[in-house]
Amino acid sequence: MRTGLRLFAFGAALAGAALTLAACSDGDDVATSKIFRAAPWKDGELSVYRVAERGVDGVGTCTLETKVDFEPAKTRLEHRCDNGPYHDNGNAVVDTKTLVPLSSERIATDDKNQRQTSYTVTYGARTATFTADTGGSTHETTRDLPAPTRVSPDPGWYDDESLLWLARGVPLETGWQGGYSHVINAGQPRVLGVQVRVEQPEPVKVPAGEFSAWKVRFQRSDIVYFVWVDVQAPNRVVKAQIEDVTYELTGLR
Repeated sequence: MRTGLRLFAFGAALAGAALTLAACSDGDDVATSKIFRAAPWKDGELSVYRVAERGVDGVGTCTLETKVDFEPAKTRLEHRCDNGPYHDNGNAVVDTKTLVPLSSERIATDDKNQRQTSYTVTYGARTATFTADTGGSTHETTRDLPAPTRVSPDPGWYDDESLLWLARGVPLETGWQGGYSHVINAGQPRVLGVQVRVEQPEPVKVPAGEFSAWKVRFQRSDIVYFVWVDVQAPNRVVKAQIEDVTYELTGLR
């Protein structure tokens, strides 16, 4: 929304740059695997961010909340973003140990014009079913998830809604690299090959303070995003740069 809160999710911009509705990964040359190592977070964790667009503050605020084992072996990852009458709220239900997605939902609301659009993804063993609902008008499609290949014998996929948790759960070691399939439902369902690299820690200053943070790089083709993860446990995200939108940590609850 250029007139209000920008879309929170990482994959929205990735999806816009993709050229085809591929049934498998758009980046088939990306070797994918289950890159999530372990969860550093605890139940009830809350992180609050201010959002700036092109360096201009006041675009909104976002809160991330983690609900570990809200059902047996399932964790619910939530984001709530607001800017006046514009709201972008979403969640992913994932396997507590592996971050493998089970379902996700994202709802964009424009109170000013009384509009609401929801995007959901439901996962099967090797498929993802995407549903978009705009004012009661629904569209549904199914995409295959990557099957094992010689390049990717144990392919991994993670939902767009879990991106900022995924950045915290990869091996946080300078020079570590991996790849996965990024599943996004933002009007155009996509399964995109994404490469990840952990760069050395660097100083980061945000409203919540000064941190030494790992710089985690996500890349598809020539599209690059960065997430800065605190080197200290529980490895909170202190900053993220997604397209021309910046998220900076303001406080913890």
